[in-house]
Amino acid sequence: MRLAALAGALLALYVAFFVVRPHSTPGPTLRDFESYWAAGSAWSVGDDPYSRQIWRAERLVPGVDADREELLPFVGPPFGLPLWAQLARLDYSRAALVWGFVLALAFLILTLGALRLVGGSTSRGGRNIHTVDRLAVLILAAGFGPLTSGLALGQVAVVACAGTILALSMLRARNALGAAAGALVSALQPNIGVALAARFGERRANIALLLAAFVAIIGSFFAAGGASGTMRYLTMLRDHARAEQFLAIQTTPAAVARAFGASPQLAAGIGLALAALVLLRLFVQLTFHGRDDARRFAIASAALPLAWPFAHEHDLTLLFFPALFALRRSEGVVRIIAVAGALLVAVDWLGLAQRPDGLRQTLALTAAATLAMVILIRGLPWPTIAVGLMTIAAIVCLREVAAAHPLPIWPDALPANFHMDHAASATMVWAAEQHAAGIDRLDSIWATLRALSLAGCSFLWFATSMASKRPNQTVLASAPKP
Repeated sequence: MRLAALAGALLALYVAFFVVRPHSTPGPTLRDFESYWAAGSAWSVGDDPYSRQIWRAERLVPGVDADREELLPFVGPPFGLPLWAQLARLDYSRAALVWGFVLALAFLILTLGALRLVGGSTSRGGRNIHTVDRLAVLILAAGFGPLTSGLALGQVAVVACAGTILALSMLRARNALGAAAGALVSALQPNIGVALAARFGERRANIALLLAAFVAIIGSFFAAGGASGTMRYLTMLRDHARAEQFLAIQTTPAAVARAFGASPQLAAGIGLALAALVLLRLFVQLTFHGRDDARRFAIASAALPLAWPFAHEHDLTLLFFPALFALRRSEGVVRIIAVAGALLVAVDWLGLAQRPDGLRQTLALTAAATLAMVILIRGLPWPTIAVGLMTIAAIVCLREVAAAHPLPIWPDALPANFHMDHAASATMVWAAEQHAAGIDRLDSIWATLRALSLAGCSFLWFATSMASKRPNQTVLASAPKP
């Protein structure tokens, strides 16, 4: 069964990436890396990377339409600017190659490192991991929409998630400095790095996390140019969050509620109330669930997206670890819930409305992810396949509905002559771009697609909470006797 599932999964991946791959959209390689590279370039010459001065560098990126204003703002923490400045010493094409190598390394750390943390599948306490399991986790990652989306865009979220795995691995190896370095990397995307707070309470973890926080804060203070620069950054961050709060590209409870018709005040209130409940429940869980490092982090990673005030699809890469944790350590009905939750997060639901020709690739990737789960959990293969088939059926049905509600893609949908007044801030330009492209429209279908991803977070939160406290307890129980 495992070998048949592996062969089927590899075939599905081949079909997804080489047979039914949709047409690529125009623009630069690793589109989101454009803003990191341009921010480093601006900072190097004394410009403000959080202002419209960043456009001076962005307009020179190969693939950017310099005849219109398609500014992509930079909102990353200032302590990362020296890193981006080093990459900006290269021309964009070479810098993108270097960043691509970093992303590939982060992919391996995130996937294989997560498998090692969760546990193996042999009779020696779950410490040994089969080669088939390693292949399966790589296949699952290839079919995990937020992760593959982040890789395609060159998103730092992928590197930040790898940083969390590195930090956890270093803590397990009793290396506080290594853990601090991993935590600092994860802080490049703060809403991801905060998941490591689940490890507070242990002396070595406290030292590592506090050291990383100290370096990030002091580094940001000086990189931003002191107190005044720090205040400008925080003001920009607040304004940017407000500008994006209810956009269709925001996968948050507040944005979903607004798209379903709630008023801005009610939607914001729903998001705030849910965040308070989630964080309170999470605090109680982490207080009473013992010292299992992987378990605590898995629970926090699954729950936090329900409390985030700001999240794009690639930020849900954080859910890869709790998905793997729940799949490997759950049993019975909880295991089926884990499979459903993992698939709900893995599917690029919003892509059904964004890319009309991407349906077949989505189906192939979902099939590959399902078969990878059959290998990884070593039990209940037919129920797992049944959940996968139901997910595929849901994709087909929703694609027909989503086709009537196409979601524009930035910057493709911008008018050819789009320009803004010189007095407008970078945040104002970004908000105007989203409005001109039609991404700020309220659509209940778009809300439904994002709600499916959030439902997957809820399923995984439940599954990680109910999963076994011992690595591979259920896997060992289902293994054949010698």
